[in-house]
Formats: sequence, structure tokens, C-alpha cells
Amino acid sequence: MDAKRKKELKEILVEMKNDKIAEIRQNKDEMTSADGYQNDAQDFADTATNIYDKELHQDLTEKNKKLLMDIEEALSKIEEGRFGKCDKCGKDISIERLKAIPFSKNCIKCQTGAEKK
Repeated sequence: MDAKRKKELKEILVEMKNDKIAEIRQNKDEMTSADGYQNDAQDFADTATNIYDKELHQDLTEKNKKLLMDIEEALSKIEEGRFGKCDKCGKDISIERLKAIPFSKNCIKCQTGAEKK
């Protein structure tokens, strides 16, 4: 992969990283807000809604943390010169796949095989 493409994908990854950090912060703020409202809840329906909202925000935060770790790993691979190689077979990951999912760890063939199992 040429240096221009790596730079372009690195910029995309950094932007994604910043977005995920912002989403995690927003979810944390919304969970804190839901906690405060839960203390003021007057009836069972309000309490149930607050619990659901809190669990939803926790789930979103966990998913964003996982994506953030994948993005960080991809950025490390760029710095180490290992970016764009399939973790399973070692072949190049297609540029189309990397543009769609810049933190891809596997080529299409290996990923498809892993998903079928």
C-alpha cells in the first residue's frame, strides 16, 4: 500500500477515534443524567424507562470502547508498518475493504470463513 493511501486511512481512523471518544463521553453524560432523574422518578413506568435508558447507554459505551480499541490497534499497525495485512492468512486486505472498514483485521475471504463458523 502506498504512503498516500496509508495517510488517507490514518486520517479516517483518527477522525473515527475522535468520534468514538465523543460518543463515549456523551453516553457517560446521559447515563449520569438518567441516574439523577431516576432518583426523582415518581412511578414504576418512569423507573423502568430510566433503567432501560441506562442499560442502552452502557451497551453503546461498551460497543464504542471495543471499536475504539480496534481503531487504536489499526493506528499502531500503521506506525509499525503492519497495516493492511490479514491477521489470519497474511495477505493484503483489499483497499476497498479498508476504505469501508479501516480497522479491518482480516481479508474478505478469512472474515467470511470466520463468520460462517
